[in-house]
Amino acid sequence: MSPALPPLYFNDKVSPSTSAAVAIPPEVLHCIVDYSTWGVLAKLASVQTSWSQIMYDAADGSTQSKWDLAQAMLEGTSGLEVNETKAMELLLSLSQVETQNDIPVTDVSATNGPCFAPAMKQIATCYLEGVGVQKPDADKGLAWLKAAHDVGADVDAAHQVAVIYEYGSFGAEHDVVAAAAWFRKAALTGHMEAMAELGLCYELGCGVEQSDEEALEWYIKAAEKGHLTAKYSVGEAFEEARGVPQSDEEACLWYFKAAIEGDEDSRRALRRLEDIARIVVPGVAALLNA
Repeated sequence: MSPALPPLYFNDKVSPSTSAAVAIPPEVLHCIVDYSTWGVLAKLASVQTSWSQIMYDAADGSTQSKWDLAQAMLEGTSGLEVNETKAMELLLSLSQVETQNDIPVTDVSATNGPCFAPAMKQIATCYLEGVGVQKPDADKGLAWLKAAHDVGADVDAAHQVAVIYEYGSFGAEHDVVAAAAWFRKAALTGHMEAMAELGLCYELGCGVEQSDEEALEWYIKAAEKGHLTAKYSVGEAFEEARGVPQSDEEACLWYFKAAIEGDEDSRRALRRLEDIARIVVPGVAALLNA
């Protein structure tokens, strides 16, 4: 009689609260993979070679192989059925972060080893979307994103936190002060989009005290990194004397930088200032006549 594969990897609907007793130890994974070439098991693994490989790799315990297996279980790829519960177990083991009541401790000293930020961000997504957990939980999702930044040094995680607070996404509290604070965290570590967002916060006085000077400073930083809209915002600041002495010449130079990359607002601004633009910006005529 052929050995029977537990339903864990195919059609099980194990409750997220199921204990770790259902987890398959790494040393058993090799046996399961060996059996996968037998009759019915080979048929179950419709992509048997891919399935066997990903299981063998995960058995060696490496970070990348566990990550691949977790992704396969979340997406139902590599011959595996979707198994959100088991995927979450793997992601938690990859995070290497201690938890208190399922909330990660955002302290480097509390880690059990090298942190794998992608797993922490995926756990956050699972909580935010209610995947592999009993119900969606915005607070836990945000806590894991914050841990990915604070412990896992993931810059984009800080930006994600800010955006969630900005829009009150996933049922989270709408908090413009927290949004601005997290945009700042991301901006200080070089996140281009966060720099532009922080500039907008200062321009509008949203979550921070209004400051044209601070807004311009962050717009320039974002623009120098290549942010298209920020280039337009810098030009607008010079044209309207917001945080800087008025200068149509400087405005045209910045508008041109954005216009040549396709920004229509900047193109319209150059048409409005065309007489000055033709003097200070070589090649502007070709752009406006295109």
